[in-house]
Amino acid sequence: MAASEDAASSGAGPEPQQQLEQFTLLAKSLKGRAVVGVIQQALASKRVFVFGELLAMPNVQALRGTEHAATLELLELFCYGTYADYTRREAELPGLTPPQRHKLKLLSIVTACRDTAAAAVSYDDLAREVDASTTRDLEDLLIDAVYSGLVVGKMDQQARVFKAQRAAARDVRLEDVPALADKLERWLETAKSLTDALDASRLDGLDAKRAKQDRAAALGAAVDDVKRNLKDHDDAAAYGAGMGGAFGYGPGGFGGAYGEGAPQKRRGKRSRLPFK
Repeated sequence: MAASEDAASSGAGPEPQQQLEQFTLLAKSLKGRAVVGVIQQALASKRVFVFGELLAMPNVQALRGTEHAATLELLELFCYGTYADYTRREAELPGLTPPQRHKLKLLSIVTACRDTAAAAVSYDDLAREVDASTTRDLEDLLIDAVYSGLVVGKMDQQARVFKAQRAAARDVRLEDVPALADKLERWLETAKSLTDALDASRLDGLDAKRAKQDRAAALGAAVDDVKRNLKDHDDAAAYGAGMGGAFGYGPGGFGGAYGEGAPQKRRGKRSRLPFK
């Protein structure tokens, strides 16, 4: 089953960024339990999958150390964590509604696809991440992830793997920024090395092309010389044949136009006797 990016943009309603801005504006003007309600709405929204801006709001951060601190931790888990992280701390975190649970499983699929170094993620690994009891449940989640624009890839049911081509970005912790910057630096160095190699290959190709053109020109010149030599030889032969005809170079020997080429007919002796 192939993934389509167009399918991800077919939903109706406000764009995800617009919805997130609405939640941040609400959180800006509310406090305490009212902010908790905004967070719960954002976590249940079908089109919002990043929460960094909401998490950074002062009124949201003000929940830390209060009776609503667990809701703040739940928001952080939706930013950076997975469903497996939630199940390990389920007793100390607020319960999830069905839409929130579904969304966290989708985000877990994104993380699995982004973190793997392989070209595909096995069904077994994904099933453990999202606590899917059947292959059908897992594939339904994968289909939802594709149509939500979170991942692009193909399900290989025979090999039982998901071949991820691309996965959406998730929020990044501040302490993870240096590692991310290092990764980007390495990527930049690799890209520069590839660019230099391509430039060198291009120059080598141009040099080879010029050398080929030079060889072709030299060969053409040599062929022209041979043709001229052959023509000069033919002209000389024709000229020699013409001169031979003019000067009696033929079967009769030298003479030709000067009458020396043919055998001379002997004249008889003139009689000295008077005419009768």
